[in-house]
Amino acid sequence: MHFQRFAVSLDILCGMRITIAQRIFLALTVVSLVIVSLNAAFTRWNFERGFLEYVASQEAETISGAAAELASLYQSDGDWEAFRRNPRRWNDFLRENNNEGLPERRPDPGQRPGHPPPPDPLELSRRIGLLDADGTVVIGPPGDRASMQSVPILLDDAIVGYVTIAPRRELTDEIDQSFAREQKRSIYLIAAAALLLAAVISALLARQLTQPIRALAAGARAISAGRYETRITAARHDELGDLASDFNQLAQTLEKNQRSRQQWVADIAHELRTPLAVLRGELDAIEDGVRTFDMVTRQSLQAEVARLTKLVSDLHDLSVYDDGGLDYQSESVDISALLRRIAANSKNRLQDAGVELTEQLPDEAVAVLADAARLEQLFANLIENTIRYTDAPGSLFISCTVDSENVEIDFADSAPGVSEHMLSRLFDRLFRVETSRSRHSGGSGLGLSICKAIVDAHGGSIQAMGSDANGLLIRVTLPLAPATRSNS
Repeated sequence: MHFQRFAVSLDILCGMRITIAQRIFLALTVVSLVIVSLNAAFTRWNFERGFLEYVASQEAETISGAAAELASLYQSDGDWEAFRRNPRRWNDFLRENNNEGLPERRPDPGQRPGHPPPPDPLELSRRIGLLDADGTVVIGPPGDRASMQSVPILLDDAIVGYVTIAPRRELTDEIDQSFAREQKRSIYLIAAAALLLAAVISALLARQLTQPIRALAAGARAISAGRYETRITAARHDELGDLASDFNQLAQTLEKNQRSRQQWVADIAHELRTPLAVLRGELDAIEDGVRTFDMVTRQSLQAEVARLTKLVSDLHDLSVYDDGGLDYQSESVDISALLRRIAANSKNRLQDAGVELTEQLPDEAVAVLADAARLEQLFANLIENTIRYTDAPGSLFISCTVDSENVEIDFADSAPGVSEHMLSRLFDRLFRVETSRSRHSGGSGLGLSICKAIVDAHGGSIQAMGSDANGLLIRVTLPLAPATRSNS
């Protein structure tokens, strides 16, 4: 949310469109700038504080010699009253002991030889003080002893006083200031280098993150233009790689659907062209007087019209199935009774086709929740498939088995069969095996597709396999009604 607001603010300020790569780069660079700036500020503060403490500790070591001299004076005077009553004596003591341990002004690197150093800008004498054994100020700057560096004055292993030096508040010595400036300059240079490195890494990272996004955008534009063969290289192993894989799968599905649609249209045109060509030929022959309009001609024309009507009806049914607009009247249907009725109604047609029908159906009721009319259409289509394509003399065996969840209905006919590699395509629309199961038998290649649509709509499955009689076995599996499941 904050990143989105930041990006929107940048859009408004710049008055232009900012790409995702630029947003990622700016966001990472700003975050790096804040982190580097805070780190540089903290490092500078820590250096200044630590360096002042270091200088103070060095000064504390330099006044250790003065502590020994003061111990000798205390032994001769017996107390510190001489320094308390006469501050000039304290100043003389500091001057006399300047070369014997007290810190003095370090020479300026640019100072010419032979010239005396300038007055001590540190005013070191004003920061050195003397305390008695109780910590009371004898002479020197007042202040909290805890904030000062102090060295005890020992006489016969007893503390008789303290030499103190007040801490510096800032660096005034030229050498110290020069050293501090060099350190600060180094801190700033390191911060600038770190920021530059962060900017380079941010640019590379933004490019790496947005490169697959740009590829996806280009692929989406190609897909929208109808180039379904477009694929994206999915070399990553993260969410963007998964997205690229999903895109490729989508493109593959669209390409497959496009080829199927093109084949579907070509097959429909071919199927419609055949009966229309026959009708036109018959009518032209009648018009030219080659044939007379007798009973045989009329039956031939009616057969082609019926074939054309059946094809259009099947196409309409499939379109309705695809759109999900077909209404199903779900009710409890006894599969066993329905199969017996359909088999009885089809027995004469099967005998005329030279196909012997046998059944193995359960005596008890097998209930499923289904549309009885659609199931009747399903089983009638399967029997019609056997009548059209089974060689005479042939056979059809209808069986029904029930388990705890489903009912399986098998339609097993005799030769000719279907080769193994074609079984999976039997339910494709307008597909026919181009041998015995051909167009000359009158089929349009839509019957099994309609069967599959009906079974799918009922939540079942349908599959094709070879039968024991060297023919085709169609197995339909439907879920049992809840009441039937509980009873079984």
